[in-house]
Amino acid sequence: MTLIGREHQHHTLLSLLRHQRLVTVTGPGGVGKTALARAAALACDPDAHLLDLSGPATWPERTPPRLLLLDTCDHVVDRCAELAQRLLNRFPALRILVTGREVLGVPGEHVMIAGPLDGRHAAALFHERSGGLHADPGVLARLDGIPLAVEIAAEHLLDSAKLAELLDNGAFHTLAAGPGHPARHASMRAAAEWSHRLCRPPDVYAWSRLAAFETPFGLEEAGRALNGYRPAAVCEAIARLVERSILVVDSAAADAQWYRMPFHLRAFTK
Repeated sequence: MTLIGREHQHHTLLSLLRHQRLVTVTGPGGVGKTALARAAALACDPDAHLLDLSGPATWPERTPPRLLLLDTCDHVVDRCAELAQRLLNRFPALRILVTGREVLGVPGEHVMIAGPLDGRHAAALFHERSGGLHADPGVLARLDGIPLAVEIAAEHLLDSAKLAELLDNGAFHTLAAGPGHPARHASMRAAAEWSHRLCRPPDVYAWSRLAAFETPFGLEEAGRALNGYRPAAVCEAIARLVERSILVVDSAAADAQWYRMPFHLRAFTK
């Protein structure tokens, strides 16, 4: 399946893979980390070995590949970090590509954030996956450019009015994704639940409070929502949620101090 709207990130990732031994692609659930990483890995090395860690995975009984993709490390971050360091030390020619909703945090790791699709590419993805339908740009924008959400809307052949209705009443979040999606992406709610299980109680609380913001917010607004938190604790809470891809830095903010929460993660707490 072709990548849509990922040309720049694809080239960036290829460049990183050619020059760095450990690269991690991170971002919110459903943003397309796996598709991007798999395409780049196979373009970089057709013999790359892909390990999907969301299910049973086995190490190939042969000489280690030149490029190894550890896909979906979210729930086994510490084990993946240890494995990556051990393999890189043991096999000097090996390169490792990782995907996850948070980084491994090991020396030498280079991180690339898989961001959402812009409006034009989200519309193109909807058009292709739906077999030629068009969606109102304003309604489609409510999906935050998350490819999984766009694909679910397209797979159900939702027109703009129906999509808006399902977003308004919350039913969109439980719509089943097509059979080609993994269990963690069975619906937008499933994607949110996967992230929720990976969070500690303090992060869950901060998530629930900050989900009230439907538009980008700054530290001052976050402080009011996290009533009782000291300023340093507010910064720490936001940093943890950014690390776990619950919050994303608003790229339109000039000072990079504004944050937003993807729509399906906001809806999960309601």
